[in-house]
Amino acid sequence: MRALITVLVFTSTFVGPALAQEPSLNAGYEAMWQEQQAANQMARQRSVALENQRGALEALMQTETRLRTLEVQGAAPPRADPSASTIAAPSDIDAWIAESNARIRAASANRR
Repeated sequence: MRALITVLVFTSTFVGPALAQEPSLNAGYEAMWQEQQAANQMARQRSVALENQRGALEALMQTETRLRTLEVQGAAPPRADPSASTIAAPSDIDAWIAESNARIRAASANRR
């Protein structure tokens, strides 16, 4: 009997506060937490967008600065040298493809 009373006293001590909590209070805290999480996510997205914009503006500024430096020096901006092309364009595409196919067939035939 004494053990039963002891168990009832201990369970009422721990279960009482848990039962006294109002479920709507927990739901309110959950809603506030979710709202704060959404605000934090939006702030992170804004931060990333601003960093991207800042990077683009810095690149543009560097380009403009370098172009102005070249203009002040009297030099023209560097241009690609058309004669420095490493791949010669074939004059007859069909003949070039036929040669390529022949080389591929010859290489695959040697493997066997």
